[in-house]
Amino acid sequence: MGKTVDWLDENTSLVLVNTYSLSYVWSASQIFTYNMNTNHNFTIVSIIPNTQQTLAPGIGPILISLVGTQSGVIILLDSQGNYYIILPTPLGDTSDTSTNLVSSNLPCMPGTFSSAFNIQPCSLCPENYSTFGLTGQVSCELCASDAFCPLGAAFGNISASSLLLTSTNQAPAYPLSPQSVQFKNILMGNMFTISFSSSNHCLLVSPLFWVLIIMLLGILIALVMTILKYCAIHPLGKKTRRGLKEFFKHFDLIGEGDLWIGGIVSFAILILVIFAYVFSNGYFYRYPIEEISGNATFACDLTLSNAQFSTRLMSLVVPPKADELSIFELLNAQLFTLHVDFVNTLFSCADVTLTQIKDVNLPLPISSCNNSDGSLSLAATLPSHGVNLQFLLAGINTIGGVRLALEGSGTQQKNDILQASYTLVDITFAQAFSAPGLVLTQQPSLTLQLTKVINRTYPLTKDGQTQLSGIWMPYVSTDINQIFVNENQYIYAISSNTILSLVISETPYYVLNTQRPIVEEAELIFTNILFTILCMEVFGLMFLIFKVIIAPLFGCFHNYYQRQSTTENSLANNFDLPQVSLCRF
Repeated sequence: MGKTVDWLDENTSLVLVNTYSLSYVWSASQIFTYNMNTNHNFTIVSIIPNTQQTLAPGIGPILISLVGTQSGVIILLDSQGNYYIILPTPLGDTSDTSTNLVSSNLPCMPGTFSSAFNIQPCSLCPENYSTFGLTGQVSCELCASDAFCPLGAAFGNISASSLLLTSTNQAPAYPLSPQSVQFKNILMGNMFTISFSSSNHCLLVSPLFWVLIIMLLGILIALVMTILKYCAIHPLGKKTRRGLKEFFKHFDLIGEGDLWIGGIVSFAILILVIFAYVFSNGYFYRYPIEEISGNATFACDLTLSNAQFSTRLMSLVVPPKADELSIFELLNAQLFTLHVDFVNTLFSCADVTLTQIKDVNLPLPISSCNNSDGSLSLAATLPSHGVNLQFLLAGINTIGGVRLALEGSGTQQKNDILQASYTLVDITFAQAFSAPGLVLTQQPSLTLQLTKVINRTYPLTKDGQTQLSGIWMPYVSTDINQIFVNENQYIYAISSNTILSLVISETPYYVLNTQRPIVEEAELIFTNILFTILCMEVFGLMFLIFKVIIAPLFGCFHNYYQRQSTTENSLANNFDLPQVSLCRF
């Protein structure tokens, strides 16, 4: 509730506000400075006390009155009869109310400025502006176009593409299984498909294309054989035809050596089967995907692999399999090093204290610390995977952004009894947080959740080893709007320190990614045998249809045409006979 109101000038008013609980117990005393514009709208300019202006220990905490003079001086009176005088300060300074009974002049800290003679705290530099590390500034200078200059930027020489503002994530999207995971379907799809794409590669590796080429050559050979049969008079032509006929009969797999045309069809089957065997051999060894090098040049789809994938979310309550226990032990024993970077700030290593929060606060040693180029970077070894940390930065300096990074070394193991190999992957994670036009709050809170990700790769052959790899996947849970504030929200800040709270915990579940071959060796051999038989049967069926249906129909039409021609010739001869007799007469 408003206790006292006074005016500094015709547009600026002061309001002493005391806050009480429902039982009328005093809670806080604050001095609000309002600016009234021509539309009679009130805007809060500042609130005392604030981060830059804290009340001296001898004052308050309950204020009962204030008086403002025309010269801008404010006199405060507390409930004990003590008074305090706040004097206006020149440009580039703010009123220091933290000591004595009369305020003193204090230069504006980097990232802030003061351009008026008043009692107000220094204003934050707007976005894309900075004081470039200087104090006592009356204005902020424009940053470079590629510089990281958020609200209240203390420095303007930090690149927006700096490593301190870059996030790193080791969690690529796990591959998806192909549309078909049946090798017989994959084999059929690649054997009986012709792709007329812009690249000639698909056409050259298409078995059906070469089968059609063989069939066209067969038609050409059949045409040559027909010409040699009906048009060749020279004995060499007859001999050549007999030689070709015997040659193709020798390779006839369809008619068992009875028909020479079956030899041409057999060549087409041979081409198709060879392509199938080459494809199967190349496809079989494209596993696992981690060991694939180069493209699948034997197929139109260069990304073909003999691998199918599945992903499951597993509860940690369920005990792992016997051969998976070692990878869990490696993950649980991995040591983490936490790196925290405070970007675009004036804080130094001497200002930071790291504490582990348990039932009591335990100091946690900082293994390394460095502050340079307007950023503060520190590292600490975590005592466990679940820990509650608190970073205390003593002072009122602004922070433009923060970056969390987690590192851990990997290792490898083998178990010949279980026929398994284990790989603990190095963890390199980083997540940067910043927001244009905003500044980090004085009490940001972050939650880092760790999830185990286990990749299980089954062997290609029965005597192979199962490969298990494990990695931690961190995820930082926070809301940018909760840990960053704009200038209107910043004026409510009253703390003289910045405290970053970080809770690290493990999720109660883990991700199990499984990779297994689509086709194994026995299935591949059996499928290729079936494919060979299928090709012979299909072409044999086509040949049988031609022999039983098409050829007799063609013969019937041919005989009918010959009878018609013979009848017409007979009628023509009978019509010409009387004319010959009449001429003789």
